[in-house]
Amino acid sequence: MSEELEHSLQQAIETYLNDRLRTIDEQLSRLQTEVSEALARLRESSTAQSLDGSTVSAAIFAHLQTARGQRLSGATAASSAPPDAAHIKRAIQEIAAQQSQTDVLKSLLIGAVEFADRVALFVTKNDQAIGWRVCKASDPANLEMIGGVSLPLSAETIVTRAARARAPLSGSAHADSEDAVLMDQLGGSPAVVAAVPLIVRGKVVAVLYADSTSAGANAINSDALESLAGVASMAVNLVSIQHAAPVQQQPVPATETAVSQPQAAESAYEPEVEPATSAVATESVDEVSRVTQPLDSRPEGAAPESVSVAPPVTVHAQPVVEAAEPTSAAVEEPQSPTAEAPSYTAPADQIENVAQTAPPPSPPVAEPAPVFTSQYSTPLGSARRFGVSEPELPIEVSEDERRLHNDARRFARLLVSEIKLYNEPKVREGRSNGDLYDRLREDIDRSRQMYDKRVAPPVAARHDYFHQELVNTLAEGDVAKLGLSYPGAAVGVS
Repeated sequence: MSEELEHSLQQAIETYLNDRLRTIDEQLSRLQTEVSEALARLRESSTAQSLDGSTVSAAIFAHLQTARGQRLSGATAASSAPPDAAHIKRAIQEIAAQQSQTDVLKSLLIGAVEFADRVALFVTKNDQAIGWRVCKASDPANLEMIGGVSLPLSAETIVTRAARARAPLSGSAHADSEDAVLMDQLGGSPAVVAAVPLIVRGKVVAVLYADSTSAGANAINSDALESLAGVASMAVNLVSIQHAAPVQQQPVPATETAVSQPQAAESAYEPEVEPATSAVATESVDEVSRVTQPLDSRPEGAAPESVSVAPPVTVHAQPVVEAAEPTSAAVEEPQSPTAEAPSYTAPADQIENVAQTAPPPSPPVAEPAPVFTSQYSTPLGSARRFGVSEPELPIEVSEDERRLHNDARRFARLLVSEIKLYNEPKVREGRSNGDLYDRLREDIDRSRQMYDKRVAPPVAARHDYFHQELVNTLAEGDVAKLGLSYPGAAVGVS
């Protein structure tokens, strides 16, 4: 039974295969016939009309030209497209990787210049927008300092308006009435401008400025600039917190330590004080009119108090001159009968050393002039040379207050001179990088505490001489060199 089934199945398969092969043969025969007919028609058409070689060449050339034009137009569109997210991501990573505020701001300028022809950073301080550095797209590695560029925050420029509005602004150049002043200081003739403020702890600390000579819609990528400025603001805040933490853990120096440092600087720092010679003649005392010493500082062995004293008179034009060093011809300092005990404590330790080392003076050779004292009678700063008058004060004060202001200015000069003397390498680097306060934060803060303790409150409320000396002595007259983290003057500085 199984053999019959197998034989029947084999016959069915052979029949099916034969039918399929026959069908395929018929299809092949039909296709062969069609191909033969097509070839015959092609021979007939080629015989009737021969192909022209120049026509084929022209068609190929036209096709290549079309393809080339499409490729060029695609490249132009790609080049004019705004920078992609990869540029922004790379710039953000560079900003976040920095460890100092100066490096953060430098990375901000280098990253921002990819989105404009030129960018600059302005630091806002003391109601001024002060130029810091500028970077051009043609030379992004060159960050040129522009400390001479300064704008009042009340001016009508895109930089100052962005600072006042605390919001990004953009528009055409010269849209504001005083934009010409900004362009004159920066140079160039941009077509469009933009400004983005940097806000740290709720305060506008700087403004990022950008411009472009092209007036196209994508000439300045404002969105990218806003993103980078926001990241830079957060980075500046984090860096300042990291740097401030060690300072808060340090104890406040004792009063004796605070006073001993200015004494050391007084003996080591030469430019401001020149020592007097030991051969001071009697006639020099007559020319100077008199030499004063602080009250209650008469050395032992001085002449008795029976020396006659001229009655108090009013003096307006004659400045009081202090002795730079104890001399062999010291003149006794009589106490004025109307002198009152000072209610403000001054660094008396500075005077004590002078009184202990001074030799017994000779008898007075001239009748001394009266001493005019004020509530704060003890001098704060270093001594001066004979016959040298103080320069004019930066503010108007009465004659009674003049000495207090001169003392405060000399004491501030002494403190800042000490900082400069013992930190020359840091001072040079800070001036070059515009971050003096970051590098000398500990010394400046300690000296600021000493200044605030020693200076009479009425003087401190009128003018910040310590800030003035930091700018003039350390920063060479350019407040921007102190850096973005510098807190500024305690009171207005004219």
